[in-house]
Amino acid sequence: MFLLFGLKNGISLECFHSKKIPSQVKSKIRTLINGKNVTLSELGILDKQIGSLFSTSVQECINKNKLHKSNIGGIAISGQTIRHEVNKKNSFSMQIGDPNIIATETQLPIIYDFRNMHIALGGEGAPLVPEFHNELFYKKGSPRIILNLGGIANYTYVSNRKNLWGSDVGPGNALLDAYCQKFLDKPFDKDGRIASKGKIYKPELQKLLSNKFFKKSFPKSTGKELFNLSMLSRKFIKESSEDVLATLTEFTALCVANAIKQNNHKFDEIIICGGGGNNKFLLKRISNLIQRDAALSSNLGYNIQAIESMAFAWLGFKRLANQPLRIQLGKDKFNRGLLGSIAKSKQ
Repeated sequence: MFLLFGLKNGISLECFHSKKIPSQVKSKIRTLINGKNVTLSELGILDKQIGSLFSTSVQECINKNKLHKSNIGGIAISGQTIRHEVNKKNSFSMQIGDPNIIATETQLPIIYDFRNMHIALGGEGAPLVPEFHNELFYKKGSPRIILNLGGIANYTYVSNRKNLWGSDVGPGNALLDAYCQKFLDKPFDKDGRIASKGKIYKPELQKLLSNKFFKKSFPKSTGKELFNLSMLSRKFIKESSEDVLATLTEFTALCVANAIKQNNHKFDEIIICGGGGNNKFLLKRISNLIQRDAALSSNLGYNIQAIESMAFAWLGFKRLANQPLRIQLGKDKFNRGLLGSIAKSKQ
């Protein structure tokens, strides 16, 4: 997804464009994420293919919205994450989608590779968006939780201008979508309809909630290298699709609710963005567990699919302006630094 937005009078969404990734490329990405063997040649070729897809999407967005390149400061891309490992000695985050191709074909500066500098400065490479959420959603006297339900679920606690808190909390859509794709030949469980008919398989749910990730202190990050189908027991996978999806939905909802409770975050509103916002049953379970109705960012005028793209565009703007960002190292611990590298095809 790509977008461009204005910063003259604050943050505003100027346009939004989304392009589907071809199924063949999606399959290759899943192979990489699932840790299956691939050659360096296959990895290099996929990096170029995704770079070309990104470039095409940018050009389509520009043409569709009749934008003038002279008004575009640059294009910020998060890249396609294929591995995100946080450990004591050699944490890293790997994204593919060659920015040099995009820079050459668009003749615009490309800002990329935000996560590894975040790690170098003492962070975990994710989430990167809390400071942006603070900028966009702050409301004086009204604490908010901004919950992003992507493949991984993360949320930002927006309480005042000075405080900054954000963390991954567990899987968002990762397990739900992976199950649907592998066993039901569906991209996802639309509206959570299948899950809504099932019963929770409690032994598996307790096993999932006992994962070592949940014993780590906040803030923390994770990825699909942990939350994938390999963590599910064979016995559980053989249960009905309704019960499997009901259990996995409850798992995601509990990850969110438990994190809010553990961090004692008092809030007036919870605003949800990301693809998981389309899953009505998941939203219902989250609302029931936190005993509060959830609102979608769309209700505030921001497409639920656009928030993350807006965040990276904002990060790109900050990098081009050489404005350092706050890097969360732990509870009440921060560093400051510039995030993102810049690729240019012309001086």
